[in-house]
Amino acid sequence: MPSASDRPDQRRATVRRRRRLVAAFTIAVVVVFVGTALVVFAFPTSQRVVVVKVVKKAPPPTAHPSAIDHGQVSPGAASDAQVAQELKQTEVASTGGTETGSSSGSVGGALDAGAEASFSQLNRTLPERVQIAVLPLSSRSVQILGGSTPAHGWSTTKVPVLAALLRARGSRGLTSSEDASARAAITASDNQSILNFKGGLVGASAYIESLFRLSGDQQTIVATAPPPSGAVTTFGQTEWSPAASVKFMSALGRGCLVSSAKSSYILGLMQNIEASESWGLGSAGFRSVAFKGGWGPERSGNYLVRQVGIINVGSPTAAALAIVTLPSGSFATGTETLTRAASWLRSHVRPKPGANTSC
Repeated sequence: MPSASDRPDQRRATVRRRRRLVAAFTIAVVVVFVGTALVVFAFPTSQRVVVVKVVKKAPPPTAHPSAIDHGQVSPGAASDAQVAQELKQTEVASTGGTETGSSSGSVGGALDAGAEASFSQLNRTLPERVQIAVLPLSSRSVQILGGSTPAHGWSTTKVPVLAALLRARGSRGLTSSEDASARAAITASDNQSILNFKGGLVGASAYIESLFRLSGDQQTIVATAPPPSGAVTTFGQTEWSPAASVKFMSALGRGCLVSSAKSSYILGLMQNIEASESWGLGSAGFRSVAFKGGWGPERSGNYLVRQVGIINVGSPTAAALAIVTLPSGSFATGTETLTRAASWLRSHVRPKPGANTSC
């Protein structure tokens, strides 16, 4: 039997053994918050109890669509509506309307209020589709009907060539032989006559382009590549839109490209086109008209036929016109289309009297 003095020691030893046994099976609890879910991990340990709390950061509240910041707007900046309107006013319409207005009856325009609807009906009945541009010399509002697609200028570009030559000559003017060539080139559309004017292809083309820029046309590039089969001149292959054409003719008529005397000389030639080429604007019955036609076979084999001109020459109601067919037939089909379109124009063009706009 153990002595009485041994009992306390035994009790203390027993307590220590029990504590070790309990510690060996103590359960550690780890509590983790993952998002909104509660996850509990339990495992035995002889060391300690560990409690860990991880809280996911809550996302910021979603903003209402109207409160999303799209950037700061400077004081005085144009509104979206103003920007849209300005774009509309400077864009050439692709299917009708005006370049600097919303309807064919806009202020400064030359077409009557019913022109746009009437033209839509006309274009459905013509042998070929046409595009028309109108620009009064007293206005900067180019009106477009049917679109303004750049297309080969053919012989209409003889007018810019002659204007560029006269501008380059300055006060010297043309010699008598050059005058004869100019007359044949414009009145009879003689190709060799215009080719008689020398000056270097690249240099002359750049000079013609400078006149386009003076007229307000920033897009047209004069062709310099060798002409394809069926064509004679390089410049005739220049892609010239109806809108750009009337800008040039308006600037020419206002004396902005060459002197008034030289402008009158060119327009005088354009008022004496020979009878065989006086279809279109030349046969529509305008009181006075200066015009030049151009035509030639496209890659499709169909003929593109077009004209540029000024009606009411020298009067307060003068207006520049351009008519271009979208080629789908022969030369005869194109001239018939232009003649009918020009007759329609005579019934609907009503330029308002006014002084010519400044250069």
